[in-house]
This record gives sequence, C-alpha cells and structure tokens, in this order.
Amino acid sequence: MNEDIRQDGPRAPDRPFDPEREAPLLSAYVDGELPAAERARVEARLAADPETRAEVARLRRLKEVTDAMTLKEAPPEEWERFWNQAYNRLERGLAWFALTLGAVIVGGYALYRFVESLWVDAQLPWFMKLGIYALCCGVLLLLVSVIRERIFVRKRDRYDDVVR
Repeated sequence: MNEDIRQDGPRAPDRPFDPEREAPLLSAYVDGELPAAERARVEARLAADPETRAEVARLRRLKEVTDAMTLKEAPPEEWERFWNQAYNRLERGLAWFALTLGAVIVGGYALYRFVESLWVDAQLPWFMKLGIYALCCGVLLLLVSVIRERIFVRKRDRYDDVVR
C-alpha cells in the first residue's frame, strides 16, 4: 500500500510531518512522550511552520493550566451522604435480588406442581392440557423476555443520570 495514502496511523519516521494526520503527535511532543525519531520530525516541522509552533504553544499553555489544577476536596458531610446512599443502594439491590430469587423459586415450584397435576389428570382432554402448557410457556417466555429487556436497557440507558 502506498505510504502517502495510508490512513491507519502515523507515517514512517523518515517521512516529513503531516499536520492533518499526525496532529496527535503534537500533544505527545508537548508531554515529552515521543521517541527520538518522531521528536526530530516534529521539531523539523516546528522550525518550518509558524502555525504548528502556535499550536504547540497553545498546547503548552493548556498543559500548564491543567497541571496547575487541583480537585477541591469534598466536605465531610458530602462524603457521609455519599456513603449512606451507596449503602442504601447496595442494601436495596440485595433485597430486590433476594425477593426476585425467592419469587422465581416459589413460582417455579408452584408451576411445576401445577403442570405435574395436569399431566396425571385423566379426565382433562389432551387439547386442554396442550393449551394450558402453551399458556404457561408463553407467560414464562414473556416474563424472561421482559426481564432481559429491562436489564439490557438499564445497562445502556444514556439518560439514567439526568435529573429533571
């Protein structure tokens, strides 16, 4: 593949600097993370191009500002509120899990006993047994489908943290 039309990354170190495709190298240059060959290419470009020098100066100012930033420490009452909420979420999550697990076990056993009693009932016609089995399977499949969808949506809901 021709080196000039390659789109999958930086060019070879012996090539001139291409500002459109290799702009991320400027950030790496400002951070001092480039190997010697790449650094030489960027410096050659800086010597020849005032726009690239201006961009590097802008990146250096940005680095100075961001390096000088510090996070404000949260007050103790905020940490206490955070941990209380975390505890409540964990506690309620475990409670809902236990409730759901218990409902599935009890409901599953009741459904099993119901289907078992239908199977041995000689007076119930076969088509009624088939209809009841189909109804039970449909309800079970629908329940599993709704639960699966709820879990899928909860994990991927982009607006979960939006407060009105």
